[in-house]
Amino acid sequence: MITYTLADKRDLAAISLLLKINDLPFSDIQESAIDFIVAKDDQQIIGCIGLEKNGSEGLLRSFAVDHNFQNKGFGKELYDRLLAYGVQHDIKTLHLLTTTAKEYFMKVGFRLDSRSNAPEIIQKSKEFSSLCPSSSTYMVLENISKQAPAFLQ
Repeated sequence: MITYTLADKRDLAAISLLLKINDLPFSDIQESAIDFIVAKDDQQIIGCIGLEKNGSEGLLRSFAVDHNFQNKGFGKELYDRLLAYGVQHDIKTLHLLTTTAKEYFMKVGFRLDSRSNAPEIIQKSKEFSSLCPSSSTYMVLENISKQAPAFLQ
């Protein structure tokens, strides 16, 4: 049975390994203020998604699902839970950078934008300033409360 929960410090090593396997940045997750939601099969982390909060702006981070569990709805559930978590913490707008998942995020309501249009607080994050290549696609989802499933809020 898959369970979903907020991660704690003990989960960070497993999250780092999952991100590394999926070729996503992980070097800063120990020291960054990222809230992770994880999916677990028993005690094994099979998926994660992170939120870096900056006032009403949120940076979606580190969204990955173990290859053996992909295309089974676990990523969608993690994403929905992240939206609900963001709404509960007064996040109005989500931002992200991606090199591989532009189509997925467009399907769930994000729009493309220029990195120069990101709020200064988001541009100063490690994700924007050093971790993701300048060729990454910048995307925005405004009014996340309209997207978040009501049953999770």
